[in-house]
Amino acid sequence: MRNLVKAELYKLIKSSGYRVMMALSVGVGGFFVYFWVANSNRASGYQMLPVMDSFVMFHTIFTGAFTAVFLCSEFSGRTMGMGFFCGRTRRRVFLSKIVVYFIGLLCLLSAVVAVPVLIMTILNGFGLELTIEGWLTFLAQIVFFWLVCAAIGGFFVLLATATRNAVATIGVGLGISQCMLMLAANYANSGVEMYYPVKYSVIYQMFVLADWENLQKGLFVGVSLTTLAVTLTAAVVIFERMELK
Repeated sequence: MRNLVKAELYKLIKSSGYRVMMALSVGVGGFFVYFWVANSNRASGYQMLPVMDSFVMFHTIFTGAFTAVFLCSEFSGRTMGMGFFCGRTRRRVFLSKIVVYFIGLLCLLSAVVAVPVLIMTILNGFGLELTIEGWLTFLAQIVFFWLVCAAIGGFFVLLATATRNAVATIGVGLGISQCMLMLAANYANSGVEMYYPVKYSVIYQMFVLADWENLQKGLFVGVSLTTLAVTLTAAVVIFERMELK
């Protein structure tokens, strides 16, 4: 398993597609800084964290693109099953791919958040008292952000495994995400939030991190972990039963 993970990490680092996406992520983060500075906004680095976390569709688009590059290309190129020739089981091959997938995804999505936070900290200060409690709050918000990114990633892993097609994965993923955004935006406070599709859509959205004090943290973590567990379990089951040519 360790050797498989190392091999996948090497492929990720050497991937030109991933390098381009990482450059785009850093560039988009820099663009947001330029936009804020150009409008004479003196936000602190800490204030930029929930702002950048809140761009749900941006993170979803990047996740879909990364999934297409890292997973769907393996299916279309029919290289996913090459590890079997070394005596590896399907589950080990797939899980090693998924481990590296999440490492690459979290680095990619963290870059677009980290750039504005770092630059605005240099310009206007961090904006949070650097006590133990302050650091714990900051780290908790980062962990929550990673958790939601992982849940979105699990959703796209399932789509990629089920469709084995980049266009279908991105199209279906963005379509469902847009529907969830509309549910959350239009029905969250209309008296129908007790219905599970609406409730799930509201909790799923990353913009709730902007209201950290009122966030139902236990529910948020539970929904994110359940989404991740269900989607990855389904993806593993599908992968073990699919025909690889």
